[in-house]
Amino acid sequence: MQLKRTPFYILALFTAGLQSLFGFFASFIDGRSSLLYVFGKVAGSLSIVTWVWIGLLLRFNNKSLSTHALTRSLAHFTSFVILSLIWLAIGIMLATQAVHECSTKTLWCTAASFSTALAFLTSTFSEIAALLIWLGSKRTGAGLSVNVAQINCRMLDYDA
Repeated sequence: MQLKRTPFYILALFTAGLQSLFGFFASFIDGRSSLLYVFGKVAGSLSIVTWVWIGLLLRFNNKSLSTHALTRSLAHFTSFVILSLIWLAIGIMLATQAVHECSTKTLWCTAASFSTALAFLTSTFSEIAALLIWLGSKRTGAGLSVNVAQINCRMLDYDA
């Protein structure tokens, strides 16, 4: 049984949506760290861009007869690789500031830590989605140029 990629699209979308709330919440922290204010706003803003983009990719996810550029496996694979790297970097940025907030053990520690965890989860789900796209398109024999809706179809050998 092979894993489906769509649940990981939805999980990345869900964690990015939560990050919109907690990233902006973390940006209003007036605590011990000097950069959490900036990093929280960056995380909140990029999370909106992330869930809009993943929503667009989901819209073109099952259009097997379409020739639109967003139906190609390459577009989905590249998008999720870029998203995973961006969210890994944001998670590291937030984690460096959560240490300062957690030294006082306040509510701000919880917000910063949860925002950090969401960033790492978004990165992880994006990595898994990219991996499943790559493995599925490799299995078709056409590579990343194949339509993303057709990557679960196996190439059949036959005599013509």
